[in-house]
Amino acid sequence: MSAIYDSHVVRQRAENNGIIAMLKRFIWAVPPMIVFFAMLAIYKVNGLYPFGDKTVSWCDMNQQVVPLLLTFKDVLSGKEGFFFNFNHASGMNFFGVFFFFLSSPFTFLVAFVDKADMLSFANVLVMLKMCAIAGTSSYYLYTRNPNASVLNVALSVLNAVSGYVMMYYQNVIWLDMVGVFPLLMLGLDRLKEGKRLMFTVVLAACLFINYYLSFMIVVFLLLYAAVWVILSKNMRFAGDFIICCAVAALLSAVVWLPSFAQYFASGRKSSVIETLKSSSVLTAYDTTVPTLLSVLFLYPFALFGARRMTDRSNHLTVLLLLTTVPVILEPVNKMWQTGNYMSFPTRYAFITVFLCVTAAFEGLSCKGGETADNACFKGVALGKGIKTYLSIILSAATVSASVVYCFFAVRYTKNNIEVMDAYASSLWGDEQSLRALFTVYSVSAVISASACVLHRLRMLKPLLACLAVCVIVTAEFFISPQVYMVAPAHEVEYFKDIVDLSGRIESEEFYRVKTDKDYTWRDFDVNMLGGIGYNALGHYTSLTPDNYMTAIKQMGYTSYWMEVGNSGGTEITDAVMSVGYEISSRSGDAVYENEYYKMIKKDYFLPLGLISAEDVIASTESGVNKYTDRASHQKTLARELLGDEDIVNAYGIDKATLYNVTVEHENGKIILSPTGTGARVRFNINQGGSYALYFNVFCENNNSLRQPVNGKLKVSSPKSSTYSFPSQKDNGVLKMGSFEGNSYVSVSIQSRVEVPEFSVFTVDLGKLSDSVNKAKAVGLNERRNGLAGEITAVGGECVFLSVPYDSGMRLKINGRRGELYEVYGGFTAFYLEAGENRIEISYVSPGFATGAVIAAFGLMLVLAAAVAKKRQCEIALPPRVQTVCGYAVAFAGVAVFAVVYVAPMILCVI
Repeated sequence: MSAIYDSHVVRQRAENNGIIAMLKRFIWAVPPMIVFFAMLAIYKVNGLYPFGDKTVSWCDMNQQVVPLLLTFKDVLSGKEGFFFNFNHASGMNFFGVFFFFLSSPFTFLVAFVDKADMLSFANVLVMLKMCAIAGTSSYYLYTRNPNASVLNVALSVLNAVSGYVMMYYQNVIWLDMVGVFPLLMLGLDRLKEGKRLMFTVVLAACLFINYYLSFMIVVFLLLYAAVWVILSKNMRFAGDFIICCAVAALLSAVVWLPSFAQYFASGRKSSVIETLKSSSVLTAYDTTVPTLLSVLFLYPFALFGARRMTDRSNHLTVLLLLTTVPVILEPVNKMWQTGNYMSFPTRYAFITVFLCVTAAFEGLSCKGGETADNACFKGVALGKGIKTYLSIILSAATVSASVVYCFFAVRYTKNNIEVMDAYASSLWGDEQSLRALFTVYSVSAVISASACVLHRLRMLKPLLACLAVCVIVTAEFFISPQVYMVAPAHEVEYFKDIVDLSGRIESEEFYRVKTDKDYTWRDFDVNMLGGIGYNALGHYTSLTPDNYMTAIKQMGYTSYWMEVGNSGGTEITDAVMSVGYEISSRSGDAVYENEYYKMIKKDYFLPLGLISAEDVIASTESGVNKYTDRASHQKTLARELLGDEDIVNAYGIDKATLYNVTVEHENGKIILSPTGTGARVRFNINQGGSYALYFNVFCENNNSLRQPVNGKLKVSSPKSSTYSFPSQKDNGVLKMGSFEGNSYVSVSIQSRVEVPEFSVFTVDLGKLSDSVNKAKAVGLNERRNGLAGEITAVGGECVFLSVPYDSGMRLKINGRRGELYEVYGGFTAFYLEAGENRIEISYVSPGFATGAVIAAFGLMLVLAAAVAKKRQCEIALPPRVQTVCGYAVAFAGVAVFAVVYVAPMILCVI
């Protein structure tokens, strides 16, 4: 009987061990489930979708991501082109925009989401990506130590709800990079074993997901490889590293080559050296430091937790320190972000966070071959003595302290949320918010530092140390989501009113839609007009074309930084830009209206492809169309495109009446200085007929965030007034109303104004109507990634195409290649042939074809390597070449350190 019983026990233990082994093997599935249900609970408690009407979308997610998701939904349905999209910036390359903001498998879920629900869907999208981050993090930690299950789950969950994720989830594509990064680290671990495939594929995936953040990945990889080669002297790793990076670059060339071409054609350019020279030494630490505060308590374990120093632990420690430095030193911080940034000042910090998580995992789990889970039970078998009792007391005290901290953190956050959430209202922290955040996180850091000391002294049971970490992580589920996600959450009411405007215009011809003013305060961000399916003037991403921004400003439309608005301009520019409808809140006959908006048909409209009154191509080549001022440009457009420059009458400062203001002219600028109270300039308009009246003040045609003249003027007329003009979002020509007979524009001067343009001009609506009725146009219509139309011509007529000039456009007339020309500093024109003209304009992103060929070559190399491996033919570099590669990698790492860390600090100090 005893033998039978023993046999049964052995069999039962074997079965139990098998179950435990299986559970450990799939432990990576547990953290995503924890994150999923925890986020559902957070959504439920705070009335967030799907349990309420609130969305977590704010800032860049509202302004860029959600509208672009709406556009991509149209791309998937075949309504819009993937390469060239007329819903943004009067027609722009959408390829680079997709790979900057949307390149994720999760993005394709928009095909199943109604447009009216897209803002709410943001909640689901963020949650799914957080779950993916938890899963990949757990899988990687499992490969480092499959037995430290409790610690694995806790730290994987922490990476998914870290300060970085919560602060930067508005740029939702960055969460994909956070999720892929653990797989990249796993690929590097396997590369150390001579396995190349995973690292190559994941690195190529990084470049596909976001080529901008991939710059930071490349910086990290060069430092990673150099430090490892120096520590381990593993020259084979260096050779494999170079080969894999080269192949990954080839595989992803179809993305990064055309994307970089588009990036360099955008207005997002600045002098790195000048930026560094004017940089401060320290970062805006009240904003940068919070991205790491959620893992602050892990730093003691990450840096000092391991009892045995190995190449692996030293490697992690060095990399963690290297990636922590830029969070503090601003010149280094800028270099990690291609030399400059506007906001989100630690975009690379997901690397720092995960390195800290990994290093802490190493420090807490593996101790001389023992795992945290098993070592604990060996500790229980210690003999009875003072050390044992003291160990038990200290362990209990540490766990108790962590529990107390959890309750303290929740209570403190509730009571101080209005101070802690400063970032959620401005994208920047402040001294008060940092102090409040640090108060919470410093407590957990003190507890973990004490635990680390006890852990090193073997006075704290490893499993209890892990338990304390788990409790602290539990608190993080409340702190960061409450501060960075729940605080800025808002209702979606206005969004639904905007989407309600979609599809309300019945017209077969090409037309654009604009707004009569800026509606950002009602969530009507610039990209939304294109997002709801209308061809629009506006666009806001880092890829807005530089030439278009310059040209559209000159036309009098509003624009700042990388944003071109949908408002501003004149009746002339609206006509030649084929603006057929205007969204407005003013009274008037509307083709459609809801509670907040009306869609009004424009009185003056010209189809796309206007046959110009003069040869604008020849005028541009002779230099006639060089930039002068916006009032003069209106006359030029009226003459060359509509055939009557008398449509426009301009009134300069010399025709104005001055009250307590002096006027000087210096270096091409007009300087107006108040000399007393009530300083103002009055333009008296004495003009017959019906006319539209505009005020124009313009500072500089650049992409500055703010112009010196902003907010210095109060402008009024009998039909309109504004109390602060120009502003950041309203700096186009200002329409003062339509009049018949006498009128005026009065401009109050708040302080000294120094501008090159300060004038009033009118547009004669009668003459404009006559010119529009006489004008001829091709009437091009949109087709996917291009335009098409037909017209019979005498031959030699010049067609003005109100589409930004782009080298990726191709013209065919009657099947033969034609030439496109750039006119007015950023638009397109071409000549017609005699007789029938079947016009086709197509578009392929510049660099795409070359990139596709390079990617195909890279894929052939991968397939050839796979075939060679299957035939057991090892591909390895000769030892001497490996040695050369080792020195090359080490040199590259030193060079990166010099360029990213040393040189910027020198430029900043001198």
